Amino acid sequence: FYLISAVVHYLFLAFEASHRAETRLLETEVAAREAELRALRAQLDPHFLFNSLNSVSALTGSDPQAARRMCLLLAGFLRKSLGLGARETIPLGEELYLAETFLAIEQVRFGVRLRVETDIAEDTLSLAVPPLLLQPLVENAVRHGLAAKEGIGTVTLTASDRGAEAEIVVEDDGVGADPDRIRAILDGTAEGESHGIGNVDSRLRAVYGDDCGLVVETAPGAGTRCSFRIPKFAPHTLS
Repeated sequence: FYLISAVVHYLFLAFEASHRAETRLLETEVAAREAELRALRAQLDPHFLFNSLNSVSALTGSDPQAARRMCLLLAGFLRKSLGLGARETIPLGEELYLAETFLAIEQVRFGVRLRVETDIAEDTLSLAVPPLLLQPLVENAVRHGLAAKEGIGTVTLTASDRGAEAEIVVEDDGVGADPDRIRAILDGTAEGESHGIGNVDSRLRAVYGDDCGLVVETAPGAGTRCSFRIPKFAPHTLS
């Protein structure tokens, strides 16, 4: 009986030690993931602001009225977005509003050359997503997809109900890109400064797991389609 009691006691102590080690490991992983997301958000904000101010500067000499309209739109966008730093998630409807406001800013610069289309399932509007997730995608669609295209170009925003998941798509009919270059960006092996799609992919994977990363379909001259799926009933915070 004494030997059995001693064995049980030591097994219990070993189990407790193992449980504490697992808890410390999970706490370390969560802390690392939070630090990664904070760094990604910090990387995104100045990048967007620089590009927006550069657009205003480009219009100041050629079209002062358009520059003034863009400043007003930009002020509204920043007023709405600057308070997002402390929030882990926002409703998809709010995120779409920010993306559409950004596109409205770009429409001032591009005029009739830029069209925007949306197809949003109403029951996805309350879905929680990380803030400013779509902004780098619509920015890339305009600056890299449509800016070099002759004539009219279209950016399409889509949010579809896929049962247990929702699919979010940002698509353009612009000049497209080199698929190998896109793969290198998503793999983290591309040289040069940080890239918006790499930022989005990293944030999605950090919050929802590797199965919910960004999918980019593109080819030279064939436009670009960026999509991701997120579980509708998964926890959307890091706690």
